[in-house]
Amino acid sequence: MKLPKAIFFDWDGTLADSYAFLEGAHNHVRMQLGKPSFRENEFQQYFGQPREILYKAFYAPHEEEAKKMFEVYVREHHLKLPALPGAEDLLKTLHAAGIPCGVVSNKKPEFIETEIRNFGWEAYFVASVGAGEASADKPSPAPLRLAVERAGLAGLEPDDIWFVGDTDNDLMCARDYGCPGILLGHMPNTPQLVAEFAPFLVVKDCHELDEFMLQCSK
Repeated sequence: MKLPKAIFFDWDGTLADSYAFLEGAHNHVRMQLGKPSFRENEFQQYFGQPREILYKAFYAPHEEEAKKMFEVYVREHHLKLPALPGAEDLLKTLHAAGIPCGVVSNKKPEFIETEIRNFGWEAYFVASVGAGEASADKPSPAPLRLAVERAGLAGLEPDDIWFVGDTDNDLMCARDYGCPGILLGHMPNTPQLVAEFAPFLVVKDCHELDEFMLQCSK
């Protein structure tokens, strides 16, 4: 198996441990709007979905009010977000191997940038793209295409690029861009995602992907 010439990552749930944080943020907004908190595992099916889908599903007909309330909460609390275990080791391995990395997320770009700085990870990424920066958000391949261009890697063939994520949106983005999709299979719906998308590689966490990259580089 040949090593990729570049790797792009989803952010929330792939490098940043944000599931509980985002669920809590939406529950805060729902409470403010007089709506019930999510039932157990209810948020899971929406994790990583584009904002227009989330807000319509969660808050109709109060989407715009909810967006403002959610942004206030996230702005005040998002720097408490932890990195996923093994994420920094994986990025160090890739950096040492000279493999450029980037981030493609449906999160607002200003939050991605400040969270990267808060982790001290600026040196690991050559580009990032967040919600609203491309012509469409994931699952469209447009933000991945923009990230590749920003990284100065537009000359690479799609199969020289890996895209790593943990949701169907990430795998659809990779598939439609034409590059190998790598699934971080830590969610309960992993078997369904594997059956539907047949990802190039499935790993349980960042530690396992780091070990895989170290073995391949040898």
